[in-house]
Amino acid sequence: MIYLVREYIKYCLIAKNRHGIHSPFVYDFNDRCLFLPIPDFEYQVFQQLKKSYLKNKDEIEVTDLGAGSRKLNKKRTVSQIAKVSGSNNKYGKLLYRLVAHYQPKEVLELGTSLGLGTYMMAAASEKIHITTVEGCKNTYEIARRSFPAAQHEKVDFVNNDFFTFLENLKDQPPFDMIFIDGDHKSESLFKQLKLLAPFIHDETIIVLDDIRWSKDMLGAWNDLVLSSEYQLTIDLFKMGIIMKRSHQQKESFIIRY
Repeated sequence: MIYLVREYIKYCLIAKNRHGIHSPFVYDFNDRCLFLPIPDFEYQVFQQLKKSYLKNKDEIEVTDLGAGSRKLNKKRTVSQIAKVSGSNNKYGKLLYRLVAHYQPKEVLELGTSLGLGTYMMAAASEKIHITTVEGCKNTYEIARRSFPAAQHEKVDFVNNDFFTFLENLKDQPPFDMIFIDGDHKSESLFKQLKLLAPFIHDETIIVLDDIRWSKDMLGAWNDLVLSSEYQLTIDLFKMGIIMKRSHQQKESFIIRY
């Protein structure tokens, strides 16, 4: 907790608002995407779904294939998972806004959890196909069964570990957006990005969750900021965005969100 507080203070001291940004792409991202209004109906469905999870005291056994939760035991209630693992309101809105603004057609999510972030992405576009992968069988079943029917046809739910899924990914058109949430280890993250390389185009938006989960994850983020593979990086404190954008000069931004 002390580590996160210290990191948040550092972030607040150096994060820029719209007036400190000169990149046209990032200015548009900050000025339009981050402030895009969210329809009341879609957001109410998100809140109702989350409330139903928070009230659910059913206990399940969770298979953690990554770094695991620092707060929960292997056996957890659905409400406990919803409190610490599901997309919170602020970053759920970010996922909605990214999809609504950039309109990606093919989206991959590594780490479904309870499907809250999945719903926000699906609800943001009528022409979207989401493949969402969850390693834990019990969590996968809850997310798949509880997912709002109106958006269900846009989503393919997959129960598999990330590496097996990625290693067997064939005949797949490039993803326009990728949301990686679930492993929380730098070694795994870099391996996932390497396996994803054939399925990423120059404008693919890659969203990384929990970039300050640990010193290890923050170190991975800092390495990506310096990497020559990604010309654009955007730090939003909890989440980070990386893009190839090979046609532009390398730029890194810390945006107040």
